[in-house]
Amino acid sequence: MKAIWLLIPYVVFTSLSYYFAKDGLYFASPFLFMGLRYLIAGLVLLAVARKLVITRSLIYLSVMTAASTMFWAFGLLYVSPSESAVLSYSMPLFSLPIAFFMVKEEPSSMELAGIIIGFSGIMIYGFPLIHGFTALGVALTVINALFWAMFTVFYRKLRDEDPVSVNASQFLIGAAIMLALSPLGFRLDVTASFAIDLIWMATLGGAAQFLLWNFMIRRSRVNRITVLAFSVPIFTMVLGAVMAMAVPDLFSLVGVSVMFTGIILSRLRGGISFIKPHDNDTQY
Repeated sequence: MKAIWLLIPYVVFTSLSYYFAKDGLYFASPFLFMGLRYLIAGLVLLAVARKLVITRSLIYLSVMTAASTMFWAFGLLYVSPSESAVLSYSMPLFSLPIAFFMVKEEPSSMELAGIIIGFSGIMIYGFPLIHGFTALGVALTVINALFWAMFTVFYRKLRDEDPVSVNASQFLIGAAIMLALSPLGFRLDVTASFAIDLIWMATLGGAAQFLLWNFMIRRSRVNRITVLAFSVPIFTMVLGAVMAMAVPDLFSLVGVSVMFTGIILSRLRGGISFIKPHDNDTQY
């Protein structure tokens, strides 16, 4: 049950962040907006942790995280928030082999079935959106999903470190990378809306969102947690329906039902229970 209390705020923060990020990119270039987001998030977490973690694995984690965010942000220039959500959740397909090769996590038959069925739901859910996709937007967002899967597995490698320190270091190194690149296509229009977007993306959509994901990943198998990520597009659809006061279309309803089936299948071997650190894991 502990994972549910982490998953619920994670899903809410992540779903809303697609919209805040899209809006924020109207006022600032991707490198600058995401660099400032990382800088603020890193400083907030550093104030709590009061120490940084600088190791080879942490640097790899930071580079992959920054790459994921940059590809996601540039992809958002070409696709809508809902399209970005659909494309981003190809991530569990990438995390499956990466977790197997990097941390020796062999997926159970139910986890494998849950990921495949959940991804099928993503495809059904996203079918009506295909007309809006651009080749460049699709490519950038899917590459983001690949890097997201990679840094997610690195969270497992760093699970013995203090999670707040890990995330503080991750953000500050990522901020240095993106702010160094910010002169490329520099654009900034400081408005009240920009400030709101940046504050959200740095706090609830940044520090809190990444820390929650880290907490979930460090205490359970990668494949167990990543299949739960399909909850985000489900919540996004529900949120959109409530905001629009309209019944979702058939593809959305069927897609969400299939995604939910994938989540349920992946949990059939027990409730949401965490394994103890080091159980059945390779030591690093």
